[in-house]
Amino acid sequence: MLSFSTYKTRYNTSFVRSGHAIPFGLWENDQNGTTVYEVAAFLHRHKFNSIRLPLCAQSILKNTAPDKRLINLDTNRAINIKGYMELLKSVLKALAYRDITVLLSMHTLTTKGATGSWFNADVSEDDFLKAIDMLTSELCSDEYWNVIGIDLKNEPNDCGWGPLDKASAKCDWVAGAKLIGDRMHAGCKNWLAFVEGSASMGHTVGKITYFDWWGGRLQDADTVPVTLKTQDKLVWSPHYYSTAVAPQPYFYDNVVGAADGRGYASYTELPDDTLKTNIHITMEHMFGYLREKRKYAIVVGEFGGLYTKDEHPQYTIRRTVDFTIQEMMLDGYSGGYMWCINPESAYDFPSAGRKAFTSEGLLLDDWLTPNKLFMEAMAKMNALPNLRPFPCFAPEKKKP
Repeated sequence: MLSFSTYKTRYNTSFVRSGHAIPFGLWENDQNGTTVYEVAAFLHRHKFNSIRLPLCAQSILKNTAPDKRLINLDTNRAINIKGYMELLKSVLKALAYRDITVLLSMHTLTTKGATGSWFNADVSEDDFLKAIDMLTSELCSDEYWNVIGIDLKNEPNDCGWGPLDKASAKCDWVAGAKLIGDRMHAGCKNWLAFVEGSASMGHTVGKITYFDWWGGRLQDADTVPVTLKTQDKLVWSPHYYSTAVAPQPYFYDNVVGAADGRGYASYTELPDDTLKTNIHITMEHMFGYLREKRKYAIVVGEFGGLYTKDEHPQYTIRRTVDFTIQEMMLDGYSGGYMWCINPESAYDFPSAGRKAFTSEGLLLDDWLTPNKLFMEAMAKMNALPNLRPFPCFAPEKKKP
């Protein structure tokens, strides 16, 4: 799936992490679908400057052939579907034509689903590192100038943070991030290493008790740092979501949990000032405090979810997204990747009191029409300081 995440102004697209090994939506027909060039043009028109592209390690290793039933080759003539890497290269070039950069995300190990580590029974650590080598050897060149780096592992939620963390008995994400980041830089020193947070834990800050979002736990990143051999190439990339993914008590008051665990039996929606304060407190405690350290950039790796399909009377999901964006506008943040462009992107909770499969993306179901209200929310990120299209600098002219 092509998970365009927007880095802005950026965005995720569900891409080549699925068993089909091809971006969704490229089947353009008389009812729905699009082309890679139209996607790139859409991003360019709306001032997105980067996408986060989720990949599957096993598909890289096997160079899995894309499912040709899911692409209209007449309207996507520039797309090469000989293999996974050929497809990826042609997508990168199409996006580069519109000056859209790409963050490659090591999203899954196999097509079976999400994994909370960089290795498992199907893909060993050596296999994973070989996949990194394949990306750097094939893509670290002027031809693919728009690749900015790798999100080293999506949501490593099985792993701890540092050797003293009990969860590190299974895997230590500090050690893992260093291993993968150094391996990437051995093949491409120009790329950035995006590092997410580790296994979720419970925390209490004042009157607020919360659990980390998967990928969001960076409370110890300053005292137990990831130290790469190549300096100044690390980016913190935590995740922060809304009730659409999972209801959280700090988004509400008077919460009573449902007996079946499917959301809340009852709750009271918070006024704007309280909800905004709670979002600030939790984001700041999870990872926002790193803004003050000024060591590395912070780019929120995933945020968003539902927006127009929020079923709360006072639109708590929608307001959560809005206040998350406001938080990312604070000094020290460098934008974020919204999840995601795909209209079939699915979430479990349209409200805290109802669990129901609900899908929404930046594009409507026809893959062509912008989701107007959601796009208006994202447009507020255009006010980010120093926001500009890529390349940020004019290339130096070679001396004769």
